[in-house]
Amino acid sequence: MRSVTELGSGVGAGNASVPTTSAGAEHAFALLIVGGRIGTVIQMVPSLPQGMALSPSRTGYLFVWLLAAGTAAVVSVQVWRKGRPLSPRGYLVDAVVCSLVLLLGLAVIPEATRLGTWSGFQPAYAISVLCSGSAVRSNRAWGVALLAIVGSSIAFFVPALSYLSAATILGHLLTLVVLAGVGRWVALFIRRIAEDGDAARAQALELGRRDEERRAQLAIHNGAAVIRMLGDPALDDASRVLLQREAQREAARMRSYLQGHGQAGQTLTQDLGPTRQVTLPRAVSQVCDRFSDLPLHVTLDLADTVELDVAAAEALDHALASVLLNVRDHAQAETVVVHADADAHSWVLTVHDDGVGFVADPRRFGVGLREVVIAQLRPHGMEVLASSRPGIGTTITFTGGSPG
Repeated sequence: MRSVTELGSGVGAGNASVPTTSAGAEHAFALLIVGGRIGTVIQMVPSLPQGMALSPSRTGYLFVWLLAAGTAAVVSVQVWRKGRPLSPRGYLVDAVVCSLVLLLGLAVIPEATRLGTWSGFQPAYAISVLCSGSAVRSNRAWGVALLAIVGSSIAFFVPALSYLSAATILGHLLTLVVLAGVGRWVALFIRRIAEDGDAARAQALELGRRDEERRAQLAIHNGAAVIRMLGDPALDDASRVLLQREAQREAARMRSYLQGHGQAGQTLTQDLGPTRQVTLPRAVSQVCDRFSDLPLHVTLDLADTVELDVAAAEALDHALASVLLNVRDHAQAETVVVHADADAHSWVLTVHDDGVGFVADPRRFGVGLREVVIAQLRPHGMEVLASSRPGIGTTITFTGGSPG
């Protein structure tokens, strides 16, 4: 996978698309800078012959013109190649050159053509330079450049100052300040939006990764437990047959996950056929039947009115199997009681064993209890409570909504 830096580098590097929000913002800034600088030079071209003719120094005018146009070209190429605005140091150099162009204009631009003509191109060129610096990554560089260009502009206009031109000159100076300020604010705002977008994207990717990790845990947890138990050389033949059947179910679940079918298999659905509802006793019985090697005592009649949809029944099947696998593997229980009860509003299913127990601290729950049992059932409106004490036994309580 390519890094964000690699994906975001270079406007002119042939990027067909902008992969990140921040890279897209820098891409847009670069295009605006290149467009503004080249566009200003293009507008300067038609007036070059006239400007040279009116200038007191044709050679001096051409030199200043070429200095401005050449700097704009160099800046445009640099920005295009890097795919981002100038560095703070680069922008300060650009601003110094702009100030020099303004000050040299005092010698090569007649006072009569300094306002409102392209022969006196310096004011328009100064605006393009200030706009180029809106996205520079340094408030200090931006502020110093603004002061330098505004100060040089004042010096450029002072000899042409008169009663008639005062308002125009003041308006132009205010234009420099307002455009620079608004452009800076917009650039900073866009960057913040871009950074928020990248943060949201990174969070979505992380959440997706966690969700995929959880789905993988759901798919393989029970299967891994079955495989471990099948490898026990002391396993009796009857238990081995039951574990092999459970292994087939878990293999189907893992195969479904690997083939990208979304959920980690629908093994219970295959048993139920086309029905869309299943009673709680039927769903629980089908799981208990697969664990007949355990000392099970099952009482489910009091919940025979509870119906679950197929998805909820499948999740309960998987979770209850995980609990019973854990009992088989660790509890060393002499008795396991599975009991269900219901009233008009809710139902309760408990699985109690008199085995070795454990410390029931939710912070220390493993993948099976935390993800395969608790987290898997919660989206279906079922909650799980684990109560256990070492040496006493364990009770897992499943609760759900209205039975009817």
